[in-house]
Amino acid sequence: MKEPKLRFVTQKAVEDLTKNLNLHYTLSDYQDWEFIVGKPKDIEKYINYYATEFDEDNKFALMEIIIQATEDQTTENDFFKHLKILLKLLKENFRLHEYSVYYWSCFENENIEDCWKVTPFMRDLWQNTSSANILVSKDMNRFLNIFKQKNEFFDLNMFKINQGV
Repeated sequence: MKEPKLRFVTQKAVEDLTKNLNLHYTLSDYQDWEFIVGKPKDIEKYINYYATEFDEDNKFALMEIIIQATEDQTTENDFFKHLKILLKLLKENFRLHEYSVYYWSCFENENIEDCWKVTPFMRDLWQNTSSANILVSKDMNRFLNIFKQKNEFFDLNMFKINQGV
């Protein structure tokens, strides 16, 4: 599989989004800013702002915040609610966020249980949207079955990745 071109959050995007979204960040080093600064409770604000943002560097950085905020949701319902929106945005703007989808797909790790909650969904999106010829939907099915085993209230039919996204 060919890794997409590496992309990083720019300092200008950090400055713009910190100001425009009133984000609080005290460290002088901007490394991992996008994974630290977002708050799961503010995800709606980030999603709404994404729709108004036109600068591609800002959109790229903001999407990283949205992905992390989705990952950090504390309830299953909130996770899947925001995941569905996240996947729709990623699919609509795949070329801009191709590296993010690849990164969060965690392909370097074969054990899906050692990855993020969003990983099986990112892998499925990668398979269905990128030019990569890999089979990853089995990872999502495996993850969903594991999740169902750990949570008796989880309904596999509640979330269909290939429907409605």
